[in-house]
Amino acid sequence: MTYHPIDKPCKIDVYPLPSFAAPSLLRGTVAVVIDVLRATTVFTYAVHSGVREVLPVLGIATAHRLKAEYPPETVLLGGERQGLPIKGFDLGNSPQHYTPEKVAGKTLIFTTTNGTIAMHTAKSAQSILIASFLNAEAIVERLQHEDNVAILCAGTNGVETEEDLLLAGCLTTRLIQRRYYQLNEDAEYAANLWHEPTNACALEKLLRDSTGGKNLLALGLEADITASAQLDTIDIVPILPRENITA
Repeated sequence: MTYHPIDKPCKIDVYPLPSFAAPSLLRGTVAVVIDVLRATTVFTYAVHSGVREVLPVLGIATAHRLKAEYPPETVLLGGERQGLPIKGFDLGNSPQHYTPEKVAGKTLIFTTTNGTIAMHTAKSAQSILIASFLNAEAIVERLQHEDNVAILCAGTNGVETEEDLLLAGCLTTRLIQRRYYQLNEDAEYAANLWHEPTNACALEKLLRDSTGGKNLLALGLEADITASAQLDTIDIVPILPRENITA
C-alpha cells in the first residue's frame, strides 16, 4: 500500500457493525454504509434504475403506514426478512429485480434485516453515501477529498461479515493510494483483507465463500451473489438524505 503524507491529518474509521458506531463517533463524518449482500447493492441498482427516492425504515408496519401516504402508483415496498421477500411487498432484496421498468420514478420504501439498521445508525453523520462493489470506484472518487470518513458495515444479525469488510478494505486501500489517512484498527484490518481480484469470477468466489454468500446459497439465491459481485460497473454515488430515514 502506498501512503502520501500531507500536512492536514485525515482519517478513515471502519466500524464492522452498527453497534460499534455511536452517534458521537459519526458526527462530522462522511459515512459510507455497506451491506454488500444485499441492501446497499439493491440501493445502488435502484438509484441507477431511476428510482425517485429510497426511504429506509426499520419495521414492516412502518413501511405499510408510509406507503398509505402516497398515491398507489407512485410507491413500492421492497426488502426482506431473514433473506426472504416479505409477504405483501412488491419486491424482495434481489438487486437484479430493481430494473428501470419496475422502479423508475417511484418512491421505494425499503426495510431489511441488517442493512436498513446500518442506514439508521448513520443518521448522525454529516452526510451518508451508499456503497457496493458496483460503485466502489465512484465512491472513492467522491471520498478522496474528505478528511473524516466513517465506513459503517451492516454485518448479519449482530455478527461481522467478510463480504462487508472486503468492501470496506477495497475503499480504504484505494483511498490510501491517493493520500495519507490515519486508520483505526478495523480499517487496517479491512485493508489487509483486500486484494484486487484478477477477474469478476474471483470476486464472486470471495462473496460465495463469505457468511452472507453461504446464507444466500442456502436460500437458492445464487443469482444475487453474481449481481453483487460486479466491480466498478456503475458510476454513481447514491446519497441518503437524513430526512429520508424514518424509524
